[in-house]
Amino acid sequence: MKKSCIFAFALIPTVALADNSASNDWRFYLRADAGITYSDLTVEDYDLGGFQGMFNFAGGAQNGRWRAELNYQERATVSELFSSLLTQTMASMEQHAFMLNGYYDVWSSKYFAWYVGAGTGLNNYEKIISYQDTGIEKTEDGYSAILGAYTGLSLNFEHIGIDLGVDYYYTYKPTQNSFVPKIGLRLIF
Repeated sequence: MKKSCIFAFALIPTVALADNSASNDWRFYLRADAGITYSDLTVEDYDLGGFQGMFNFAGGAQNGRWRAELNYQERATVSELFSSLLTQTMASMEQHAFMLNGYYDVWSSKYFAWYVGAGTGLNNYEKIISYQDTGIEKTEDGYSAILGAYTGLSLNFEHIGIDLGVDYYYTYKPTQNSFVPKIGLRLIF
């Protein structure tokens, strides 16, 4: 997994530099952001919604209003205490995703921009279900598709961008919809 991550991040400058001869407007960046939300989570026919923390680490290139990036994302959900007490079931899920994202600045000025974006990738998940009344614990892990849609505002300086936005994620398995308010930092080279 680490080798594929290193290889993928190594491709970003290569792809961007391939077109650099036609334009000197390409700028590279590293991005990190974090958010927290309440997410729906259905496990074994139980609706065990829970709080979800999200962390993104990305590397990309931007040219004018366009950005493209490769993103590593980590999300973790723990089932809500009230639902857990009613069902005597505690669930947690960890997810790791690699995504290819694209962004466009719909409106921009020297320091501000409103952006929209979309992405797709591969999500690796591991869920643990603990039945408190019987003491049985089940685990499941696997891979599925993940889709994302993004919007937000950027505060931009020469080498730093601060992003305030909302991300939407859909995973096919386990089926999950998440709206994640986030704050992020971009270092632009």
